[in-house]
Amino acid sequence: MKNILCFGDSNTYGTRAAGGRFERNQRWTGILQQLLGDEYYIIEEGCGGRTTVFDDPIEEHKNGKKYLLPCLHSHWPLDLVIIMLGTNDLKNRFALSPTDVQWGMENLIMAIQNMDRLVYGKAPEILIMAPVQIGRLSGLQQILIGAKEKCEQLPALYEQLAKARNTHYLNAGDYAEADDADGVHMDEAGHRALAQAVADKVRRILEGSDRHA
Repeated sequence: MKNILCFGDSNTYGTRAAGGRFERNQRWTGILQQLLGDEYYIIEEGCGGRTTVFDDPIEEHKNGKKYLLPCLHSHWPLDLVIIMLGTNDLKNRFALSPTDVQWGMENLIMAIQNMDRLVYGKAPEILIMAPVQIGRLSGLQQILIGAKEKCEQLPALYEQLAKARNTHYLNAGDYAEADDADGVHMDEAGHRALAQAVADKVRRILEGSDRHA
């Protein structure tokens, strides 16, 4: 069985734009499990508000780096780690540039790639995903001032990073978009479309036919 860790924020958790959470068979990680079948085990590790490596002074325990390391040990061995983060880094309380977010993602990649030095076995493959683009904000304008323009730069920066760090890359924004209900979270159709794209990508990665970015 191939073990795949999906590590992300509220769009991996399955937050609905109108409130609440999509059921497992509606969110992209649950659909991914259905598409890939019993030979794959999808581990859902989504948390609303999660950043790459930055401590949030308002929403505590949302630093992705601090949770990722014990998470890797808990679920080891892993064949693939999928990371989709970056949107929350763009909250204006952090005052970060798109390049800062790229560096945060790079820090996570390095932590995973160094796992083979800490525990027995080869480090897993890594797929980094640029998050869906921020849409028409409704109710989150004051939290995400200027974030839309910054988010537009993340796909190119993440693709560049994937090439530099020899990982795989996918732009979630090529397959899904934010629901107009809040401008940040995917709707059900977006979850399904993204799951299909990720399933195709995962098969290629683990079959060895997908080149690194």
